Amino acid sequence: MRERLLRLVPGLVVSAGFTVWFVARAEWAAIGVALAGVDPAWVLASTVVLFSEFLIRALRWKVLLTPLAPYARFDRLFVATVIGMSLNVVLPFRAGDIARPWLGSRETGVSFAPLVTIAILERIFDIFGLVCVMVLMSFLLAGTTDDLIGQLQWVASAFGAVTGVGFAGFVWMAFNEQRTRGLYTAITSRMGPVGGRFQGLFDGLVGGLAGIRDRRLLVQAALLSALHWFNGSLSLFLLFHAFGLPLPLAAGCFTSVMLAMGVAVPQAPGFFGVFHVAIENALRIWGMDPAPAQAFAVLFWAVSFVPVSTLGAIFWAREGLRLADVGKR
Repeated sequence: MRERLLRLVPGLVVSAGFTVWFVARAEWAAIGVALAGVDPAWVLASTVVLFSEFLIRALRWKVLLTPLAPYARFDRLFVATVIGMSLNVVLPFRAGDIARPWLGSRETGVSFAPLVTIAILERIFDIFGLVCVMVLMSFLLAGTTDDLIGQLQWVASAFGAVTGVGFAGFVWMAFNEQRTRGLYTAITSRMGPVGGRFQGLFDGLVGGLAGIRDRRLLVQAALLSALHWFNGSLSLFLLFHAFGLPLPLAAGCFTSVMLAMGVAVPQAPGFFGVFHVAIENALRIWGMDPAPAQAFAVLFWAVSFVPVSTLGAIFWAREGLRLADVGKR
C-alpha cells in the first residue's frame, strides 16, 4: 500500500503545480464575463458530439470482441465503457482501465486476460486515431511555417512510426500464433516450474488478438478509432462557435493534439491543471487572449468530464457495484 501511495506522488505534484499555475494566472472576472456570453446551443452541440465518443468506443469494443463474444450486447458494453471512464476521472492509477475489462468479463463470460489484451490493443488504435487527426491537421495547415506546428508535424511522424511498429507486432502475433507459441514456450521452458505459470498469460494475449485476425474487423476498428479522435476535434470546433471565435477546424485538430499530449503525462485523477494549461496554450498560439482561452479551458473540461462522470455514477449505482468487487468473478 505504501508503494502504491508513493506512486501517486508524481501525478499529484504535476497536477498541483499546473493547477496552482493556472489558478494564480487566471483572470477570473474576465473568465466569468466570457462564460456568461457563450451560446448554450453550441455548448450542447459540442457536448453531444464529444459524448458520442463513448458510443464509438463501445462499438469498437464490440467489433474487437466479435470472435470471442459474438453476442455481446452493445448497450451493456456502453455501460461498462462509461463506468470505466468515470472511474478514470475520480480514482488514481487509471482504475477504470481495469474496471472496464472486469465488467466486460462479467457481462460476456470471456476470461479477464483476453479482455486486458483487447484494452491494450485499443490504446494502439487510439494512437492510430490520434495520428489520423495529426495528418488531417498537417493537411489543413499545409504551407504554415510556425515552428511549433512544424514540431507537431514531426511528432505526428514519430507517433505514426511507433504505432506502426507496435501494431505490426500485434498483427504478426495474431496471424502467426503457432510460431509465436513455440518461441514463447522455448523461452518459458528455461524458467523451470515458474515458466508454466506464464502460459496462461500467453493464451490470454493470443485470445485478445483474435479480433484483428479478421481483416474486416481490423479495418472497422481502425475506422472507428479515426472517427473517435475526429469527434474530439469537431467538439472543440463547435465550442469555438459557442464563444464566437472565428477559428478553423485546423485549430480544433491542433488543440486536440496538444491536449492528448498534455494528459498523457502522470497526473492526479480529474485531469485538473494540465488539461487547462494545455488548452490555454494551444489557443493562445492561435491568437486568443488569455482570459477567453482560460474560460474555454474551464468550459471544455466541464463538457469533457461532467456528463460522463454523472452518467457513470448513475450506471454504477444501478448496477449495484462496489469497488471491493472489482477484479472478482
